[in-house]
Amino acid sequence: MVFEKVAPQDGDTGRRRKGGARPKASRPTRTPLSTINQAPTEVLAVLVFGNGDGGELGLGSAVQEAGRPRLNQFLNPESPSALRIVQLACGGMHTIALTEDNRIVTWGVNDNCALGRSTVWDGGMRDIDGDPEEDGELNPLESTPTPISTQAFPPGTTFVQVAAGDSCSFALTDTGIVYGWGTFKNSEGKERFGYSPNGQVIEKQATPTQIVGLSKITQITCGANHALALDVNGGIWAWGCSEQNQLGRHVFGRYATDSLTPDRINIRDIKYVACGDYHSLAVDKKGQVWAWGLNSFGEAGYAKMAGSDEVLLPFPMKIPGLRDKGVVCLAGGAHHSAAVTADGQCLVWGRLDGGQLGITFSSEQLQDPSVIRHDERGKPRICLRPVPVPGIGEVSHVACGTDHTIFITRGGTAYATGFNSQGQLGLGHEDDVEAAQLIQGKALKDKALTWAGAGGQFSIVTARSNPLC
Repeated sequence: MVFEKVAPQDGDTGRRRKGGARPKASRPTRTPLSTINQAPTEVLAVLVFGNGDGGELGLGSAVQEAGRPRLNQFLNPESPSALRIVQLACGGMHTIALTEDNRIVTWGVNDNCALGRSTVWDGGMRDIDGDPEEDGELNPLESTPTPISTQAFPPGTTFVQVAAGDSCSFALTDTGIVYGWGTFKNSEGKERFGYSPNGQVIEKQATPTQIVGLSKITQITCGANHALALDVNGGIWAWGCSEQNQLGRHVFGRYATDSLTPDRINIRDIKYVACGDYHSLAVDKKGQVWAWGLNSFGEAGYAKMAGSDEVLLPFPMKIPGLRDKGVVCLAGGAHHSAAVTADGQCLVWGRLDGGQLGITFSSEQLQDPSVIRHDERGKPRICLRPVPVPGIGEVSHVACGTDHTIFITRGGTAYATGFNSQGQLGLGHEDDVEAAQLIQGKALKDKALTWAGAGGQFSIVTARSNPLC
């Protein structure tokens, strides 16, 4: 990946990665709204690992990698001066977090304003692909967890959840309002976030702005370059890039809608939503799991055409293998997906040739065409239906990075699998892993892990602030 140096703008560090008339947006009104969401209250210890040469680890300007989980001292609940985190979300190369005292904290790459604050640094610009020893220290304004100014939000705003994509970030309030910043980037590298009050396209939103058209929202989530919001009535709203049909609605042709403006998807009674990089997932109140968007490796659960170059599901379809499983957690990567059931089973499906699923498939499974699809050379490539992950016990949470997966067990331990070229599995080496392996390390001693997040080349796990009893 190559970066070129350009003159920095507000909220920009100077690095760049390759890569019809619109209706005017109305100004958001400031009318009193009732509380519909509650903020989390449990303070978390935050442990990070993987590659951080863009500040992704949030360990300060001198630390660019961690082979095993490392406690982030800026977020250590045992330190009186640290930020006290209650919820996090990992983007492709940045992280957003919510604190106990209602602050939004960000760190990582800010090329496209994903941090929601200015990180222009007098220390100069650094080529992210260059030699760290030649380039010197990281930008401290990116590599150190830092709150966004409270002046970016109306007085009295209370936050309950945050979400992050590749270069976009969002925050949900207790009254169901959504704020966002950064940008969505399509396959041609074109950047667009939304519209100004006079209807002009905003390429990059440097500071938080209210997402017009969303109200009474109870959950938000992001793919690489799209976002979903779940409302109090069980309706899903989607916006962002739509090239892989990840918005689940028409954005081309006769019945096209504008992809940058949130609009409803035609399914109802949803209770939970999740995103892969280029596909979307949802669970309805009857326990059925739906998916749409990119399905080239069966990641959206449609087995029939999985394996072709560009298979897209234009609208939500049910995943048969997850019906009545009691799914409580969903996650998606670039080409694989995972689900956790109420009884602690973790099921995975999609691309498997990089170890993303954490399973060493048996001979019987490999020879079953209803389970495994092989490539033209006869090598296993796709798991066509949800399959349980063995050997890791009961699972409480799962996170999918681009090509790796982190499992959190009910016993408070973590397992990792998949691509590991930057140490994003936290196993102390950089070898890819096919079957899920236990993450160990001194920093995990006496820690009860509760959650995991997975970015492109880094990962985060959280633990209860009190040690195991």
